[in-house]
Amino acid sequence: MSGPPSGRGVLDGAFTVLGALETSGTPMRCAEITRATGIPKQTVSRLLTQLEDHGAVTRVGERFTLGSGLFRLGSRWSGARLAAVGQPVLAELHRRTAATVHLAVLVDDAVCYVAKLVGRDGDVAPSEVGLLQPPAGSAVGKVLLAGLPQERRKRALEAVTDRGIAKRTRAALDGFTRSGVAFDHEEVSDGLCCAAAPVLARHGAITGALSVSVPASRPLSPLTDQVRAAAKALSRLSGTVSP
Repeated sequence: MSGPPSGRGVLDGAFTVLGALETSGTPMRCAEITRATGIPKQTVSRLLTQLEDHGAVTRVGERFTLGSGLFRLGSRWSGARLAAVGQPVLAELHRRTAATVHLAVLVDDAVCYVAKLVGRDGDVAPSEVGLLQPPAGSAVGKVLLAGLPQERRKRALEAVTDRGIAKRTRAALDGFTRSGVAFDHEEVSDGLCCAAAPVLARHGAITGALSVSVPASRPLSPLTDQVRAAAKALSRLSGTVSP
């Protein structure tokens, strides 16, 4: 077996190699990538050469790591540009609340965090920029689910294995529709509470979710108006970001 020779197969192979490098987190030899992916060594070598030519990987001696070309491409993604445009709003919300501030978007029905500022209580939230998480349960997830067409939202909730969380999320969506803010009271992580509000495009569609996270021992309600106001401010700025 010589590996995928052309077309979709080459694209799949290239992304499989990039995925192995991402998972590793450290530079890998060609043989290590072969073992991790199951792609023949000759094919891996050819893919690495092509990816290196385009800046997607970088050679470090006899090893390879992700290259700066991926950063340049990623920075043009609408989620990354929303985070860049929204930096002043996130910084001001962080200053006013001293809470952990998140900005998230939806990627293939999963929550993707595109910005995070840790609050005065430390890193209380089990989140990470670039990390994909199920939307059910989290405050940002509820906001983003609310923006989905009915059938897609139903499909996303049906995929939730914890039926209790799915049921509570469905109920919370009605409350969000009325108040414009969604909450997470220790649903995702014990001892953690969050409030989130939607970032809207000019036509009213939900394009992101802005949240504050605090320990359960800290009152969340005083922060609700501030996260709502910050999300509105970011919505005004986000008109410069194309989907």
